[in-house]
Amino acid sequence: MRLLDLFCCAGGAAMGYHQAGFDIVGVDLDPQPRYPFAFIQHDALTLDMRFIRSFDAIHASPPCQGYSSMRHAPGAKGAPLLIDRTRDMLEASGLPYIIENVETAGWSMRDPVLLCGTMFGLGAQGCELHRHRLFESNIELVASSCQHSGGPVVGVYGGHARKRSAKHGGRGTRDVWEGGHKAAAREAMGMDWATLNEMSEAIPPAYTEALGVQLLDFIKSQRRQAA
Repeated sequence: MRLLDLFCCAGGAAMGYHQAGFDIVGVDLDPQPRYPFAFIQHDALTLDMRFIRSFDAIHASPPCQGYSSMRHAPGAKGAPLLIDRTRDMLEASGLPYIIENVETAGWSMRDPVLLCGTMFGLGAQGCELHRHRLFESNIELVASSCQHSGGPVVGVYGGHARKRSAKHGGRGTRDVWEGGHKAAAREAMGMDWATLNEMSEAIPPAYTEALGVQLLDFIKSQRRQAA
């Protein structure tokens, strides 16, 4: 089974789908020298539909800056809102798809499921990873509930691993990690090939591995019914 990974960045989502059993091709407008699979530098929204339909499924992570809580900050103000355009293209393909974005993009997404690092036991050095992300699909997706413990939380953003107090919703202690920020971020995210800046924009592979299993099961079921 082949999956097309749009707006792929450094490949956090791709790695999860690979672990689920897909062969991956990534597409991004910017060079991605550490992307761990086949890569094409191209505008994801101008791909030829014949090329798109050569795949079995699609994942897309349109840029989140315009939907995030920091959308009015310098560098993010005026960022494009591409979820609707992306969905239109994916629906036109007729393929099963998943669209991912930040929690604050919920207003632009259709019946998304939420995934959290605590569903997969993710974290680093005694801190749990939350990293809520939304996933919309044209197939039914199933997700469990968050398992927040109320203890310290590791956040990976802005090129750093941040240590926060979940109880108070803010910084709990100094950001001191055994092995440094990159070591803590790689442990929390499960991305040992990526830089801190790349992990700051990424999805933990555990998320898409779980979704990829569901996607594969759906495709196989559809093919059995058609046989």
